[in-house]
Amino acid sequence: MPRRKSLLERQNQRRQPPQDVFEVAILARVKWDLHSLNNEGTIGNVTEPRTVVLWNGTKTDGVSGEMMKHIHAYWTWLQAKTKTFALCDACQVFQPQRADAASQGLNRNDNAAAMATAVERCVLCDLHGFLVQRPTIHRQSVVEFGWIVGVPEKFHRDIHVHARHAVAERGVAEAEGEASEEQTQEAERTEVAAQMVYHRPTRSGVYALVTLFQPWRIGLNEVNYTYALDPNEQRRRYQLAITAYEWTLKRPDGAMTTTRFPHIEGIEGIVLIARQPVPVPMLSPLREDYREKLEELAKKQNVEAKRFVDVDELVNILSELRQAVPFQMPFSVGTVSRRGRGRRRRAGRSSRRTTR
Repeated sequence: MPRRKSLLERQNQRRQPPQDVFEVAILARVKWDLHSLNNEGTIGNVTEPRTVVLWNGTKTDGVSGEMMKHIHAYWTWLQAKTKTFALCDACQVFQPQRADAASQGLNRNDNAAAMATAVERCVLCDLHGFLVQRPTIHRQSVVEFGWIVGVPEKFHRDIHVHARHAVAERGVAEAEGEASEEQTQEAERTEVAAQMVYHRPTRSGVYALVTLFQPWRIGLNEVNYTYALDPNEQRRRYQLAITAYEWTLKRPDGAMTTTRFPHIEGIEGIVLIARQPVPVPMLSPLREDYREKLEELAKKQNVEAKRFVDVDELVNILSELRQAVPFQMPFSVGTVSRRGRGRRRRAGRSSRRTTR
């Protein structure tokens, strides 16, 4: 009998229309061991790890939001390449300039039309933003990451010495008794060049992660505030972004993964979901009580709060979110047809005349 009830519940859930999603925030603590995902740079033969300073002067370990956003963009691009998603010429080859490196076809005399084209023709430009120099148009990303910050007293860092060894020809030549003085000197120079001592950082710890996703802005032309996409394409891009989140948190990428791939112990935290135009509250997981406080704030704002204690529970929450649809603000909705683009252009011209 209980099994029958569960089946009916699943059937009823499938019959119900999908819920809207305005904003999603993931605030969590991740446990990464023995990684070197983000570094300051290399001085001589020593690579320095990232160091950030908190408000009270405490120095801690960190992975930049740029790194995390790049990982999300990469997983977005990988999906788009294997499915029927539009990509501009620059994003076809994952160029970081995005629309600015593929400005051909953008109307230089009409910013609204140029923005509509840039958003419509490329899922990566739409989700991750761009800055085009001419025409001068800017789109802020709908996916945002903060620093991944080591929780004070809960991280460790070390620098390890490594050496690259090489067997020089000198040893072979000397063994055969055929090495001239000139050959010996050349072999010594080769050996010095081939052998190298270098220092690499390794870090382990509990890290505070914050990220915000704004599905309501998918496909939104923020020059004239009309939607450049139809609802079906908005939903497809929304699902793409949610899947990229899942992959990013299950398989983080970054620097030195060829020899320091992170040992991922787990992740725990809270997902906040706004179904209506209400900004989700954001409190740092650097606080020990962040989940309790966020649940209180979410309840006051009519925002859903869902806790998770490991990666499988987070994946289940994201899988449920994938079935939802982006919230649509009451703006005009454009179409992807030529006639639709003409309507948007005429609307843009009439709005400018009204403004004047």
